[in-house]
Amino acid sequence: MNYLTKMKNTKIAINGFFGRMGQAIYELSLEQKFNVTLGVDKKDKLQSALNLKLSDKLSKHPELFDVVIDFSLPEPCLNAVKECQMLNKPITIGTTGFNSEQKDMLVEASKDIPLLLAPNMSIGVNVTLRSISELSKLLSKYEVSIEETHHKNKLDSPSGTALKIAEVIAKSRQSNLSDIKIESFREEGEVGIHKTVFKSPDDEIILYHNAYNRKIFAQGALDTSQWISKQSSGFYTYENYLEDIS
Repeated sequence: MNYLTKMKNTKIAINGFFGRMGQAIYELSLEQKFNVTLGVDKKDKLQSALNLKLSDKLSKHPELFDVVIDFSLPEPCLNAVKECQMLNKPITIGTTGFNSEQKDMLVEASKDIPLLLAPNMSIGVNVTLRSISELSKLLSKYEVSIEETHHKNKLDSPSGTALKIAEVIAKSRQSNLSDIKIESFREEGEVGIHKTVFKSPDDEIILYHNAYNRKIFAQGALDTSQWISKQSSGFYTYENYLEDIS
Protein backbone atom coordinates (compact mmCIF):
# COMPACT_ATOMS: atom_id res chain seq x y z
CA MET A 1 0.00 0.00 0.00
CA ASN A 2 3.01 2.32 0.26
CA TYR A 3 3.02 2.43 -3.55
CA LEU A 4 -0.55 3.73 -3.60
CA THR A 5 -0.12 6.08 -0.68
CA LYS A 6 2.66 7.90 -2.51
CA MET A 7 0.31 8.63 -5.42
CA LYS A 8 -2.75 9.93 -3.57
CA ASN A 9 -1.98 13.43 -4.81
CA THR A 10 -3.01 12.29 -8.32
CA LYS A 11 -6.02 14.40 -9.30
CA ILE A 12 -9.10 12.30 -10.04
CA ALA A 13 -12.24 13.07 -12.06
CA ILE A 14 -15.29 10.83 -11.55
CA ASN A 15 -17.56 10.38 -14.58
CA GLY A 16 -21.04 9.31 -13.49
CA PHE A 17 -20.53 11.25 -10.29
CA PHE A 18 -24.12 11.17 -8.99
CA GLY A 19 -24.65 7.46 -9.63
CA ARG A 20 -24.47 4.90 -6.83
CA MET A 21 -20.86 4.05 -7.54
CA GLY A 22 -19.82 7.63 -8.23
CA GLN A 23 -21.06 8.63 -4.79
CA ALA A 24 -19.48 5.60 -3.12
CA ILE A 25 -16.12 6.42 -4.70
CA TYR A 26 -16.33 10.07 -3.65
CA GLU A 27 -17.26 9.20 -0.06
CA LEU A 28 -14.38 6.74 0.23
CA SER A 29 -11.98 9.25 -1.34
CA LEU A 30 -12.80 11.71 1.44
CA GLU A 31 -12.31 9.04 4.09
CA GLN A 32 -8.96 7.89 2.69
CA LYS A 33 -7.76 11.27 1.45
CA PHE A 34 -7.64 10.51 -2.26
CA ASN A 35 -7.63 13.69 -4.34
CA VAL A 36 -10.96 13.83 -6.22
CA THR A 37 -11.05 17.22 -7.93
CA LEU A 38 -13.88 17.01 -10.50
CA GLY A 39 -17.33 15.39 -10.68
CA VAL A 40 -18.87 14.87 -14.12
CA ASP A 41 -22.50 14.02 -14.86
CA LYS A 42 -25.55 15.16 -16.83
CA LYS A 43 -26.38 18.86 -16.75
CA ASP A 44 -29.65 18.33 -14.91
CA LYS A 45 -27.81 16.69 -12.01
CA LEU A 46 -25.16 19.33 -11.43
CA GLN A 47 -26.79 21.42 -8.70
CA SER A 48 -25.08 20.47 -5.46
CA ALA A 49 -23.83 21.95 -2.22
CA LEU A 50 -20.63 19.90 -2.41
CA ASN A 51 -17.34 21.72 -2.15
CA LEU A 52 -16.22 20.23 -5.46
CA LYS A 53 -16.11 21.42 -9.05
CA LEU A 54 -18.91 19.85 -11.11
CA SER A 55 -19.28 19.77 -14.89
CA ASP A 56 -21.12 17.99 -17.69
CA LYS A 57 -17.89 17.45 -19.68
CA LEU A 58 -14.35 16.43 -18.80
CA SER A 59 -12.96 18.57 -21.61
CA LYS A 60 -14.18 21.80 -19.99
CA HIS A 61 -11.68 21.42 -17.13
CA PRO A 62 -8.62 19.44 -18.31
CA GLU A 63 -6.40 21.23 -15.79
CA LEU A 64 -8.37 19.81 -12.87
CA PHE A 65 -7.59 16.11 -13.29
CA ASP A 66 -4.83 13.62 -14.12
CA VAL A 67 -6.96 10.49 -14.41
CA VAL A 68 -10.63 9.54 -14.86
CA ILE A 69 -12.73 6.94 -13.06
CA ASP A 70 -15.83 6.01 -15.05
CA PHE A 71 -18.90 4.35 -13.58
CA SER A 72 -21.68 5.44 -15.90
CA LEU A 73 -23.34 3.73 -18.88
CA PRO A 74 -21.79 2.53 -22.16
CA GLU A 75 -22.57 5.63 -24.25
CA PRO A 76 -21.50 8.25 -21.65
CA CYS A 77 -18.43 6.14 -20.98
CA LEU A 78 -17.45 6.06 -24.64
CA ASN A 79 -17.88 9.85 -24.77
CA ALA A 80 -15.58 10.15 -21.75
CA VAL A 81 -13.03 7.90 -23.43
CA LYS A 82 -13.06 10.11 -26.54
CA GLU A 83 -12.43 13.15 -24.34
CA CYS A 84 -9.57 11.32 -22.62
CA GLN A 85 -8.05 10.55 -26.03
CA MET A 86 -8.32 14.20 -26.99
CA LEU A 87 -6.73 15.31 -23.70
CA ASN A 88 -4.24 12.43 -23.44
CA LYS A 89 -5.60 11.36 -20.04
CA PRO A 90 -5.70 7.80 -18.61
CA ILE A 91 -8.99 6.21 -17.56
CA THR A 92 -10.12 3.30 -15.38
CA ILE A 93 -13.57 1.92 -16.28
CA GLY A 94 -15.98 0.01 -14.07
CA THR A 95 -18.97 0.49 -16.37
CA THR A 96 -20.55 -2.72 -17.73
CA GLY A 97 -23.07 -3.56 -20.46
CA PHE A 98 -20.84 -2.90 -23.49
CA ASN A 99 -21.66 -4.74 -26.70
CA SER A 100 -18.89 -6.27 -28.83
CA GLU A 101 -18.61 -3.20 -31.07
CA GLN A 102 -18.28 -0.89 -28.07
CA LYS A 103 -15.61 -3.14 -26.53
CA ASP A 104 -13.68 -2.93 -29.79
CA MET A 105 -13.88 0.87 -29.57
CA LEU A 106 -12.33 0.73 -26.09
CA VAL A 107 -9.51 -1.48 -27.32
CA GLU A 108 -8.89 0.91 -30.22
CA ALA A 109 -8.84 3.92 -27.86
CA SER A 110 -6.24 2.20 -25.68
CA LYS A 111 -3.73 2.59 -28.50
CA ASP A 112 -3.68 6.29 -27.61
CA ILE A 113 -4.13 6.29 -23.80
CA PRO A 114 -3.74 3.99 -20.79
CA LEU A 115 -7.16 2.33 -20.33
CA LEU A 116 -8.14 -0.18 -17.65
CA LEU A 117 -11.44 -2.04 -18.01
CA ALA A 118 -12.74 -4.15 -15.12
CA PRO A 119 -16.31 -5.47 -14.98
CA ASN A 120 -15.76 -5.88 -11.24
CA MET A 121 -13.42 -3.71 -9.14
CA SER A 122 -13.49 -5.98 -6.08
CA ILE A 123 -10.16 -7.59 -5.25
CA GLY A 124 -12.12 -10.51 -3.80
CA VAL A 125 -13.91 -11.21 -7.07
CA ASN A 126 -10.72 -10.90 -9.09
CA VAL A 127 -8.83 -13.32 -6.86
CA THR A 128 -11.82 -15.68 -7.11
CA LEU A 129 -11.52 -15.51 -10.91
CA ARG A 130 -8.05 -17.02 -10.59
CA SER A 131 -9.50 -19.93 -8.62
CA ILE A 132 -12.30 -20.40 -11.16
CA SER A 133 -9.76 -20.55 -13.98
CA GLU A 134 -7.76 -23.26 -12.20
CA LEU A 135 -10.81 -25.29 -11.19
CA SER A 136 -12.19 -25.13 -14.73
CA LYS A 137 -9.08 -26.93 -15.96
CA LEU A 138 -8.81 -29.44 -13.12
CA LEU A 139 -12.54 -30.23 -13.07
CA SER A 140 -12.99 -30.39 -16.83
CA LYS A 141 -15.60 -33.17 -16.60
CA TYR A 142 -17.77 -31.26 -14.13
CA GLU A 143 -20.82 -29.32 -15.26
CA VAL A 144 -20.47 -25.64 -14.46
CA SER A 145 -23.08 -22.92 -14.00
CA ILE A 146 -23.20 -19.32 -12.78
CA GLU A 147 -25.79 -17.45 -10.74
CA GLU A 148 -25.75 -13.70 -10.18
CA THR A 149 -28.04 -11.51 -8.07
CA HIS A 150 -28.11 -7.69 -8.04
CA HIS A 151 -30.39 -4.82 -7.10
CA LYS A 152 -33.53 -4.23 -9.15
CA ASN A 153 -32.17 -1.10 -10.84
CA LYS A 154 -29.20 -2.80 -12.48
CA LEU A 155 -29.74 -2.47 -16.23
CA ASP A 156 -27.44 -5.10 -17.73
CA SER A 157 -28.27 -8.77 -17.38
CA PRO A 158 -26.32 -10.99 -17.03
CA SER A 159 -23.95 -8.82 -15.03
CA GLY A 160 -20.55 -7.92 -16.42
CA THR A 161 -18.96 -10.02 -13.69
CA ALA A 162 -21.03 -13.09 -14.58
CA LEU A 163 -20.00 -12.70 -18.21
CA LYS A 164 -16.37 -12.34 -17.14
CA ILE A 165 -16.62 -15.56 -15.09
CA ALA A 166 -18.08 -17.30 -18.14
CA GLU A 167 -15.24 -15.99 -20.32
CA VAL A 168 -12.66 -17.29 -17.84
CA ILE A 169 -14.29 -20.73 -17.81
CA ALA A 170 -14.61 -20.88 -21.60
CA LYS A 171 -10.99 -19.84 -22.07
CA SER A 172 -9.72 -22.37 -19.52
CA ARG A 173 -11.74 -25.20 -21.08
CA GLN A 174 -11.35 -24.00 -24.67
CA SER A 175 -15.13 -24.20 -25.00
CA ASN A 176 -17.90 -21.96 -26.31
CA LEU A 177 -19.16 -19.13 -24.13
CA SER A 178 -22.72 -20.02 -25.09
CA ASP A 179 -22.34 -23.45 -23.48
CA ILE A 180 -22.10 -21.93 -20.00
CA LYS A 181 -25.40 -21.47 -18.17
CA ILE A 182 -25.93 -18.11 -16.44
CA GLU A 183 -28.97 -17.32 -14.30
CA SER A 184 -29.72 -13.72 -13.29
CA PHE A 185 -31.87 -12.53 -10.41
CA ARG A 186 -32.86 -9.00 -9.34
CA GLU A 187 -33.81 -8.36 -5.72
CA GLU A 188 -34.48 -5.22 -3.70
CA GLY A 189 -31.37 -3.88 -1.97
CA GLU A 190 -28.94 -6.55 -3.14
CA VAL A 191 -25.47 -5.20 -3.96
CA GLY A 192 -23.98 -8.17 -5.78
CA ILE A 193 -23.78 -11.95 -5.36
CA HIS A 194 -21.95 -14.30 -7.74
CA LYS A 195 -22.01 -18.07 -7.37
CA THR A 196 -20.08 -20.46 -9.60
CA VAL A 197 -21.05 -24.12 -9.25
CA PHE A 198 -18.98 -27.11 -10.40
CA LYS A 199 -21.12 -30.24 -10.22
CA SER A 200 -20.58 -33.95 -10.81
CA PRO A 201 -22.83 -36.94 -10.05
CA ASP A 202 -20.87 -37.40 -6.82
CA ASP A 203 -20.15 -33.92 -5.46
CA GLU A 204 -20.51 -30.17 -5.85
CA ILE A 205 -18.05 -27.31 -5.42
CA ILE A 206 -19.33 -23.75 -5.02
CA LEU A 207 -17.34 -20.52 -5.23
CA TYR A 208 -19.40 -17.74 -3.73
CA HIS A 209 -18.78 -14.00 -3.50
CA ASN A 210 -21.19 -11.68 -1.72
CA ALA A 211 -20.56 -7.92 -1.69
CA TYR A 212 -22.12 -6.43 1.46
CA ASN A 213 -21.76 -2.86 0.18
CA ARG A 214 -20.17 -0.83 -2.63
CA LYS A 215 -17.09 0.14 -0.66
CA ILE A 216 -15.04 -2.78 -2.01
CA PHE A 217 -15.73 -1.67 -5.60
CA ALA A 218 -14.95 1.96 -4.75
CA GLN A 219 -11.63 0.87 -3.23
CA GLY A 220 -10.69 -0.97 -6.40
CA ALA A 221 -11.62 1.99 -8.56
CA LEU A 222 -9.51 4.41 -6.52
CA ASP A 223 -6.53 2.05 -6.34
CA THR A 224 -6.55 1.20 -10.05
CA SER A 225 -6.92 4.88 -10.96
CA GLN A 226 -3.62 5.59 -9.23
CA TRP A 227 -1.97 2.65 -10.96
CA ILE A 228 -3.27 3.35 -14.48
CA SER A 229 -2.14 6.98 -14.22
CA LYS A 230 1.47 5.74 -14.24
CA GLN A 231 1.16 3.29 -17.15
CA SER A 232 1.92 3.79 -20.84
CA SER A 233 -0.79 3.61 -23.50
CA GLY A 234 -2.46 0.22 -23.73
CA PHE A 235 -5.40 -1.95 -22.73
CA TYR A 236 -5.25 -3.18 -19.12
CA THR A 237 -7.37 -5.34 -16.84
CA TYR A 238 -7.64 -5.73 -13.08
CA GLU A 239 -5.52 -8.86 -13.49
CA ASN A 240 -2.67 -6.73 -14.89
CA TYR A 241 -2.97 -4.47 -11.85
CA LEU A 242 -2.94 -7.44 -9.44
CA GLU A 243 0.10 -8.98 -11.09
CA ASP A 244 2.01 -5.72 -10.87
CA ILE A 245 1.34 -5.02 -7.19
CA SER A 246 1.68 -8.64 -5.98
